[in-house]
Amino acid sequence: MYHSILSNFAEAKTTAKSKYMKIKFVALIIMIAIASFSTTAQDFKQPYPIGKAMTGNPNFIGTAYLYPMSEVKELNVPMFNVSFEPGCRNSWHRHSGGQLLIATAGVGYYQEKGKPARRLFPGDIVEIAPDVEHWHGAAPDSWFAHIAIECNPDNNNVTWLSPVTDEEYQKATVDAVNKYAESNKILSPRQQAIVAIGSCTGRGNLEHLNEALIGGLDAGMTVNEIKEILVQAYAYAGFPRSLRALQTFMALLDKRKAAGINDTIGREASPVPDMDDKTKYALGKKNLAELSGVPADAPASGYAVFAPVIDKFLKEHLFADIFNRDILSWQDRELATVSIIAGVGGVEPMAAAHMGICLHQGLTPAQLTALLNIVETNIGPEYSNPLRPVVKRFENNH
Repeated sequence: MYHSILSNFAEAKTTAKSKYMKIKFVALIIMIAIASFSTTAQDFKQPYPIGKAMTGNPNFIGTAYLYPMSEVKELNVPMFNVSFEPGCRNSWHRHSGGQLLIATAGVGYYQEKGKPARRLFPGDIVEIAPDVEHWHGAAPDSWFAHIAIECNPDNNNVTWLSPVTDEEYQKATVDAVNKYAESNKILSPRQQAIVAIGSCTGRGNLEHLNEALIGGLDAGMTVNEIKEILVQAYAYAGFPRSLRALQTFMALLDKRKAAGINDTIGREASPVPDMDDKTKYALGKKNLAELSGVPADAPASGYAVFAPVIDKFLKEHLFADIFNRDILSWQDRELATVSIIAGVGGVEPMAAAHMGICLHQGLTPAQLTALLNIVETNIGPEYSNPLRPVVKRFENNH
């Protein structure tokens, strides 16, 4: 496919733009214009060179970039890094010898004719059998890159069909994002926004954090409530993630203000009284016991025995200084905590413990499933799937 694109590129540059180039999803574009950092091809972070723009190619709507990766012809495995700007996709087509795609950066889509579109995240692999009609490209709000490998190259011809119209693209991408929309209604719009904000912050996905922040404001959250989630994130994802999220929120609020949108600041948290370390530790210990349902006099174990100072920091700062701030409920804080931890990844024992706290705070296993659905939609199944067995165990014991 991309081998033929290279050989015919000079001819393609003279071809008029497709008649299917239309005004794209006006409302969505307005939102992106307000929310995005105007990421350019040079700013798009990916593991391989972006290559040259295929400007004017009739088989793409929007601009894609191509970089040949295989140099040893004797290997007979043509590979290309293909990058798509937001909204860019190729036309419906098929390969007589099949194709492999390996997603490497951003968020994209793959769709076979007659089937729902599949949302793609870095690490996802798509196996395309010979003569299967399909298309692939970027999400409307994200750059996307994948490695394309031509299978059976000696007998692999690409047949280009019709462009993917705006209507087809919009339906495919919206349906994929809304895959869990009905079941997720078990969480309120506010709760769904908290999960999206937390997971994108924990992952460090600033591009989609913008959308999540807008979702929180649209759900009625105040600026101070959202700030509180981003501040709390430092305890679970580290200062760099927290600070970058706060900077992202600052930039978004500035853009919204310039566009005439005045967001509700909301009240500040009540001041936490000054107290000595011993009193603060006791308060944190009491708060944790009420949060988790585990008695405060339970014997120390694990990390608290191995490194007592970390237990001191957790009790005095996290569960006293932070959790004693009354701008968010404990249930909201734990919903945010699980979401942040899910975004960090690889910390399943901590996620399981905080899921248990969520249940103690009145959330249900079904709501935790919805939380993971939102995590999957925003940052990918790599971050949600390891935690689904945890929820299943809670369901069996609930």
